[in-house]
Amino acid sequence: MSKGKTRAIKPMFSLSPVVFRDSAIAGRGVFARRRFAPGDVIVAYAPRQRRVDAGAPEAVAAAATRLTLLSGAEVIIPDTTVPGGWLCNHSCEPNAALYSSGEGRIQCTRPISPGDEVTIFYGWVTRNDPERDRCFCGSARCRGTINFDLSDGEDGESLERRLVEYSDYLRSIGQEQVLETIERALANTKLGSM
Repeated sequence: MSKGKTRAIKPMFSLSPVVFRDSAIAGRGVFARRRFAPGDVIVAYAPRQRRVDAGAPEAVAAAATRLTLLSGAEVIIPDTTVPGGWLCNHSCEPNAALYSSGEGRIQCTRPISPGDEVTIFYGWVTRNDPERDRCFCGSARCRGTINFDLSDGEDGESLERRLVEYSDYLRSIGQEQVLETIERALANTKLGSM
């Protein structure tokens, strides 16, 4: 070793409660290294992040990555060079939920064992693009798509029926907070006046 240079020492083990590795669902995922009980915080959404005003051009552009998180009037943009909860895959039967308060966090909703993949329900809302986001979670209750689509040509009665069915589904998987996303989307479209 040359004078003045120090060698980095690798830790023998990690105290991290999760590990980030390849997932059978898609890309990389978040996997538990210990048991989690409902209510436990599993991992920060984005350990390193930028916050920008939700109306800023940077926030709108970042939304195209589908990794941003709306937190009040700000958008959290994760630094993707640092793994975090932003790597959690979607599942139609998730074992955790994404919360945008504070710095953003992934929190357990069903018991998770070591080795289990930590999954969340994305709750994306699209407009006139019902098949945009195919789901590959493989659960018995898979909806086939990740997104809930709002279509301009849909009559109010049909939309109301779909919203009731979706609300019942979200409650059955412990993801009621996703309803707020749909309410915001409805309020921002002409569909909200139906």
